[in-house]
This record gives sequence, structure tokens and C-alpha cells, in this order.
Amino acid sequence: MQKSKLQLVLFDMDGTLTPPRQPMQLSIVRALTRLQNAGFEIGIVTGSDLNYLQDQCNILFDINSFDFEPVHWLPCNGTKYYKSNAAGVLKKKYEMDMINSIGIDQYNKLLVNCFQLQKYIAEFTNCPLTGNFFNYRGSMLNWCPIGRSANSDHRQKWEKIDTGNIVRLKWKSVLEDALKIHGIKNITVKLGGETSFDIYPVGWDKTYCLRNFEGYSKIIFVGDRCFENGNDKDIYDYLKDSKIGSAYSTKSPTETIKIIDNIIREKNV
Repeated sequence: MQKSKLQLVLFDMDGTLTPPRQPMQLSIVRALTRLQNAGFEIGIVTGSDLNYLQDQCNILFDINSFDFEPVHWLPCNGTKYYKSNAAGVLKKKYEMDMINSIGIDQYNKLLVNCFQLQKYIAEFTNCPLTGNFFNYRGSMLNWCPIGRSANSDHRQKWEKIDTGNIVRLKWKSVLEDALKIHGIKNITVKLGGETSFDIYPVGWDKTYCLRNFEGYSKIIFVGDRCFENGNDKDIYDYLKDSKIGSAYSTKSPTETIKIIDNIIREKNV
């Protein structure tokens, strides 16, 4: 049987292709176009939902040189999967359901514990507070202690308080202990981006998306949160040690461009 020649590069979004919550810049689009021209397919796997993914990637649909049709759109860690038609309309291929997976009783207990910890944070810390603290995305729950309505000033203040992720790591541990006490099983809690937590069933991390690409000869991942408790670590570790894969840790879109050009050079060697 002839070996597949399909090759894929999967990217995280915030901190990798874009600054957090910011639109994609032309320099990244040009780098992704070079990657396509070198024979690689592109996938974007992010903890965010489709609406954020589309908002940040609007520029892709305006650049004639970029072929958006074969791109793999993988929001919520790839527990949702979309492909584009020729008109640029994204069509859903599948979507997982967290409540259906863990049961409504378990989900309600999980949410109550998050509410209680959010109440503590609001009353006893100097954390900036806005609104929209919980965002149920169908296949995961995102909890943002400062609220997803936070502006850049709120985010900067919070990031200063949470220097080195120490505050969030403490609250993450408290939440995990509470889940054990209340018998809430098979739930993963990860640091989501710079300000929040991603909460989902065990196994629904970013490695989930790889089941869509079992026939590929090479899969590469590029992400910025590849450290312990980061939401890129699972797929980074898996592909870094895989026979068909490799993985890169980046610190910014500027560094990601250098990684893309290195991937192209290595293919051409």
C-alpha cells in the first residue's frame, strides 16, 4: 500500500498565530501561504469557540493568495470540527456534547463548585471583575475569573496579579480538590490562555483533534502554552515523541513565522 503524502501543520491561535484576542496580521497570512505552497495543509486547534476563531481569522478570507478551502477549523480543542466550502462558508462536520458525556447532574455539581469559587474570588481578592464569567461552549466549560467582558486594561492588571500563573494554579488545585470531594469524576481542568480555565471531560484536550488525521504521513504542532498545566502541553508532548510528528513551542506570532520558515526549509532539505 502506498504511504500517504498528506502533511499537516496544526496551530494554536492566541499567542501563536495572533496576540491574545487580537486579529491575525498580514505577516502571519503570508507565512501560512508559504506553508501551503510548500505542500502542507493547515489546521487551527484552539480552546476558543468558533465565533472567536472566525473573528480573529477574517483576514484569511480576504487574501487571494491564501487557499482557505482545505483549512481544518478545530475550535474547543478539536471537539468541534469545521471545513469551508468554495464560498468560504464553514460547515460543521461534528460537535461533541459535554453535558451528554458526563451527565446533567455531574455538570450541575461542577458548575456549582465553580460558582462558589468565583464568589470567593469576588469577595476576597483584588482581581478586576467585569462580566460573563462562565461560557459553556457545548463541548467544554470556560471559566474566566475576571470575566470575558474584560478589556485590555483589565487583562493586564490580572496578568500582573497572576504572574507566573501562580494564582490560577492555586485556584485550579482548589477546584480539583472540590471536584474530588463531591465525587465529580473524569474532568480535566487546564489553564486557558492568559486569563481563564478550560474545563472538559478527560481526553478532550487538543489531542482529540488528531483522530481526524490518522492517514497523514506527518503532523506538526505549534503552540505557545506547552508547559505544565498549559492547554497545548498534551498535544505538544504527544507529537514531539511521535514517529510521524513533531512539535514546536513558540512565544509570539513573530517567532511562529520563524518556525514556519524552518519547517519549510527542513522539508526542502
